[in-house]
Amino acid sequence: MPVNLIRRVVMLSVLVAVGAACSSSEITLGGPLDVSIGSNAPVRASDSLTLTYTIIGQSLVGMEIQWGDSRTDSVSFLGAQSAGGSESHLYDSAGTYIIQATVIDQLQGSASAELSVTINP
Repeated sequence: MPVNLIRRVVMLSVLVAVGAACSSSEITLGGPLDVSIGSNAPVRASDSLTLTYTIIGQSLVGMEIQWGDSRTDSVSFLGAQSAGGSESHLYDSAGTYIIQATVIDQLQGSASAELSVTINP
């Protein structure tokens, strides 16, 4: 092995070792708990409403969706730091409904978001 290459490897090893010794022992994963929801409303009562969600946390457990018509669904996240997706729901009748999505994070507690949707006849 050439002498220059050996020196570079040794110097890199020393820098990595020094950097590790000076670094903080605390690691932050994910981010502050945040919930955003949206939908394709307005829709007709014969069509499915699609709720979209984007969530950031540190150890997401799950989400409960209250559709505003006495029905509830839940989604599991199994410790994820972020989640995004959609859930569909079919309303029986026209009207204005308040959807509430509540997310639970094992490290940060819970957070909720609400959305008013209109279902046309």
